[in-house]
Amino acid sequence: MVSPGRHPKKEIADALRRGQTASLTVREIHRGHRWGELVCIPCQASRDGYSTPRDPGTHAKQLDRFIRDHIHPEPADRREAS
Repeated sequence: MVSPGRHPKKEIADALRRGQTASLTVREIHRGHRWGELVCIPCQASRDGYSTPRDPGTHAKQLDRFIRDHIHPEPADRREAS
């Protein structure tokens, strides 16, 4: 049994961890073959994460592509406050 919050496939778990470090949110759902989703809060886009993908490596690459496409620059007013 896999601990809560961790995907059973290593490649996908690593991709989800990279998403979290890129300020995306991981929501664990567990409905059917759907394990959860990776969510970009600023634009409300999401990408499903499946628990039993046909090819975990390809699915991890798809998640990485979603992460790369949803890295938003920090707003100017937040940069000036630092």
